[in-house]
Amino acid sequence: MSQEKLFAEFPDVSTEEWEATIQADLKGADYEKKLIWKTLEGISVKPYYRKADTDGISWLLNNLPGEFPFARGTKKTENNWEIRENIYETDPAAANAAAKNALQHGADAVCFLYGTDTNALAAGIDPSKVHFDSIENKSVIKTHNYHNAGANIIQELSIALYAGLEQMDALTEAGQTAEQAAAQISFSISVGSRYFLEIAKIRALRILWANVLKEYGVTGTAKIHACTSMWNATVFDSNVNMLRVTTEAMSAAIAGADSITVIPYDAVFKKPDEFSCRIARNVQLLLKNECNFHKIVDPSAGSYYIETLTDQIASKALEAFKNFDPNTIEKAIEDSWKQKEKLIAQRREVFIGTNQYPNLQEKMSDKITVQLNMRRGPHIFEALRLQTEKSGKTPKVFLWTAGDLAMRLARATFIKNFFGCAGYTVIDTNGISSVSEGIELVKKNNPQIVVLCSKDEEYIGLVKEIFPVLEKEFPGIVRIVAGNPKDAEDLKAAGAQDFVHVLTNVIDSLSAYQKKLGVA
Repeated sequence: MSQEKLFAEFPDVSTEEWEATIQADLKGADYEKKLIWKTLEGISVKPYYRKADTDGISWLLNNLPGEFPFARGTKKTENNWEIRENIYETDPAAANAAAKNALQHGADAVCFLYGTDTNALAAGIDPSKVHFDSIENKSVIKTHNYHNAGANIIQELSIALYAGLEQMDALTEAGQTAEQAAAQISFSISVGSRYFLEIAKIRALRILWANVLKEYGVTGTAKIHACTSMWNATVFDSNVNMLRVTTEAMSAAIAGADSITVIPYDAVFKKPDEFSCRIARNVQLLLKNECNFHKIVDPSAGSYYIETLTDQIASKALEAFKNFDPNTIEKAIEDSWKQKEKLIAQRREVFIGTNQYPNLQEKMSDKITVQLNMRRGPHIFEALRLQTEKSGKTPKVFLWTAGDLAMRLARATFIKNFFGCAGYTVIDTNGISSVSEGIELVKKNNPQIVVLCSKDEEYIGLVKEIFPVLEKEFPGIVRIVAGNPKDAEDLKAAGAQDFVHVLTNVIDSLSAYQKKLGVA
């Protein structure tokens, strides 16, 4: 019988050949700008990875699950984790009942967020299944607040390592052995929506902490509790939060977290109810019972991409840890937040239903029953839209579509999303054939803003024809051109007042219109 390898008849393709093909397909476009994604952590993510990318990290690849430095996880035969559910009730009796209900319906453990009467809260519950978030425990190293304040992954990990090391020193100086101290310390982290980076983050934390413990003469690694992120949770179109937490829980499970909490989709704007808590619990039950994530040890093992990311994140976090300065970390996180805020304002960081594809029929101001005081990515857009809702004024935006069909449709869609982010009513048209037809439609709909949607090359003629008439008929109406045409100055001279395009800072622009239209 032939012993030929399965793919023997397919010749190997070198990296040089791949690169040559890519360059040909790019047709002269800049490879770096088109295909390299630069993360906020300073990592350049390539469009593809090959075995050669992992040649220099044999130290990471040659270890089995349950072996130092625990990149593969701490378990040798399975990947099971604790399904932990938050209890949001403040009354001890109600909290106890909610906890028992959660444990009866699939949760492995519960965490009480409020109250200090531990006996009343946990009455009748196995103590091994109970956690208290409301009671300070310095041995649980939490990085959630830093994550929600805008910290990037490298900052999160360096903070975790620094705090963990401080606690190790405090416990050993108090007379505990290194083994006893290490056994007490655990890490509670947030998992965001950058799927592969979050998998690599958890794996990197285990590697880094294993090396810290090695310096104390302890063989072991981090016990990691992962919680889905609140930073990207949205008030508007909140059902989308169910999808966000699902991918985040997947990242945590694939990475081998020891326990996972899924935040209910409505927790951002109200106290979660029985339904939202059940959905959050079922996310994890589905990952286990229908997807079997708990049966596969380190399912990401061998992925050239994830292994390379793990190594890069671990290396950068170790360097940041060595140079950690508690006096400057706050400013560093603030700088990271500003980077994220800029991307969000330009809608390069997307929150579906909030700064992209908003549901204009949705109203949320009457449904919010908690303070929206937590710093979240979508908050800057939500504030604008809630401002519109509460003002009782809903500005109208009229889309004057004309000329080239493809461009006017594309630009009309862009403008709908743009002004929809602030809750404005957008009136679309199916191509306006004459100035008189357009003027009649404007009279009928009485908008505060008219946006001309067409092709760059057609704008000068259309603006000269349409905008002077608009200005005469409706002196206070705002006249905008959709796009960033090269002849912007000529268009301004012909009556255009503003240009809205992909490089526009949406927050700055919409804030200005809120004031101009008396919504602020």
